Amino acid sequence: MIAKSDKIADVLTKYPHLKDKLVERSPKFKNLNNPIVFRTVGKFASIEDVAKNTGENLDELLTFLNKNI
Repeated sequence: MIAKSDKIADVLTKYPHLKDKLVERSPKFKNLNNPIVFRTVGKFASIEDVAKNTGENLDELLTFLNKNI
């Protein structure tokens, strides 16, 4: 189960198919396809941080991620 404190890079490394699902969900997630951004920000940004930065509702994002793993 994915939690709000999980790092986005860890989640997407474990479940690589989620990256495409996120980009399909919103163009705000396109930066995840940039390897430089992914390696730098992804290591530090939690799911909660990603939700805040993209304007996503945290609970909805967590539900979406967990349904798709």
